[in-house]
This record gives sequence, structure tokens and C-alpha cells, in this order.
Amino acid sequence: WTSTLGRTIIREIIEARIPQWPNGPHDSQVDCWAHSLQGIPTLLIASTGWGKTAAFFGPILVLQHLLQHPNPAIPNVPTKPVALVVTPLIELGNAHVRSFS
Repeated sequence: WTSTLGRTIIREIIEARIPQWPNGPHDSQVDCWAHSLQGIPTLLIASTGWGKTAAFFGPILVLQHLLQHPNPAIPNVPTKPVALVVTPLIELGNAHVRSFS
């Protein structure tokens, strides 16, 4: 995932799955997703408006896409991907649950 090919695949999937995102993901978001998908523990500290929600939801979208559209370059896609999100803001966490349910 952290290779140029892996990052390209991530970007292409996200841009296809979220067409209303006019400029696509930031390079730093792709970096975060690549590390998460590679299994590298990731701690994200980011300012308001950076795209923290996308940071945890992106890998799930990528894996869901690959389950529906397998890519030989990406073997061993988990069949039931899970994201663990820790947030200190109860209402923000509740809003995330509502928006993705």
C-alpha cells in the first residue's frame, strides 16, 4: 500500500467512490490511508477541517471496493474490514455513527 502503485490504487478508488469530492484527497490523506491499509499503527493529530473523518473512513471504502472489484495487484483483502476510531467528543462520535449508518 505504501508503494507508488498502492497509493495510486487508493487515490483512484477514492476518486471513483466519492465523485462529489472535486479535488480528490490530499496527499497526506492518501499517506494516512496507505499506512493504515499496510497495517502500520497510525496516530493522526490534525486541525479542524483537515479531513479526519475521511482519514478513518477512506480505508474502509477502499477495502469495500476491492471486495466488489478484486484487483490482482492487491491480494488477501479482508472480508470484513473494521475501523476502530477513538474520539474525545461524544457528539462528534454520535454524528459519525449517524452519518455512516
